[in-house]
Amino acid sequence: MSGKAGQWGGDGSRPGGPMRWLGIAARTAHLATAAVFFGGSLLQVDQARLTPWLGLALVSGAVLLVLELLHDRRWPHRGKGLLALAHALLALVVPLWPGLAVPLLWLILILGSVGSHMPRRWRHWSILDGPEQRPDRR
Repeated sequence: MSGKAGQWGGDGSRPGGPMRWLGIAARTAHLATAAVFFGGSLLQVDQARLTPWLGLALVSGAVLLVLELLHDRRWPHRGKGLLALAHALLALVVPLWPGLAVPLLWLILILGSVGSHMPRRWRHWSILDGPEQRPDRR
């Protein structure tokens, strides 16, 4: 299914139409809420005031994970999916050990940044299939 149809067919093609805008909205919400939680944690804001921001960051992150899985069913075993899942698991540890929030948040930030910006050959490398097989490349 082509991404131009406005749907994600699980084939890894680019999303289009409403699904693309949903992804942009979810990513924006995630960045904003995670930034407030991270900043508040760095500035030692009372945890009770930060809890709603953590909840929103976790929910928006879960939405992003679902959207990525809908986009490409191979995503969980590719480099980008593995880093995103590690990122998500570490985020779930934060509420369990609030005393470790700041070091965990730094690690989460680094994993997210590396996962988003590493070279395509690593983002698309799979623990099940190895290097990405692109028909347009030899």
